[in-house]
Amino acid sequence: MNEPGPAFMGVKMVALNTSYSLPVEKSSTKSAVASPGIAWDEVRMVVSEVELEAELKSLLTHEDSIEIEYKWKGPQVVNLLDSTQTFGNFILQPGFYDEIELKVGGEREDARPEPVFYMSGNYTNAAAGETIPVVVEVYSDLEFKTEKESVEVTEDNLDITSTIQLYLDELMAGISPEQLDNAALSEGVIVISEDSNSQLFQSVLGKLAEERDCRYWHKNKYDDDDDDDDDDDD
Repeated sequence: MNEPGPAFMGVKMVALNTSYSLPVEKSSTKSAVASPGIAWDEVRMVVSEVELEAELKSLLTHEDSIEIEYKWKGPQVVNLLDSTQTFGNFILQPGFYDEIELKVGGEREDARPEPVFYMSGNYTNAAAGETIPVVVEVYSDLEFKTEKESVEVTEDNLDITSTIQLYLDELMAGISPEQLDNAALSEGVIVISEDSNSQLFQSVLGKLAEERDCRYWHKNKYDDDDDDDDDDDD
């Protein structure tokens, strides 16, 4: 029989909507692909540090919150297309958490000479019938932030997984097929970086800086299935 105790929390980063049409419309974000469009086949990030800040409700007063802070140090290369890859590993005591905040950071010094964040795929121009390789390279420090309110950890929870969701179509919102058609090529590749197609790069970088969605899965000691709390953070 398992003795009650703390839960172990891991972190995942998952890229969603790897294929989509352009331009990305707000109403069709998170939708299926149609031409012209982009399909990404590689998304990775160098994770240097994960910082967890939590507010645990006091068992004595049931009002005041106890502030908790943990840090995990990498670096670790995370494949955002691999939904099984976990990093972090924090211990959470049973209780009711008013809020859990996660910050996932990638530092240039840990990644060099590679990018901190990298995506590669293909852009298909429907009118011309062309398929052109496209990459996004971010060499500067990068941080993803997410918050979740009202998280309960019971003595029955063995594992909790916090999954940070990155919708790839949202990164290209506001970018038109014409902009990609007119983008500069580097040896036949559309390179979107600080030094190449900088206007496109600034648009993507701004989207990366936005707060991310996060979901929490609780694994119960009584079964082998994951219990999804089915809540999103916006």
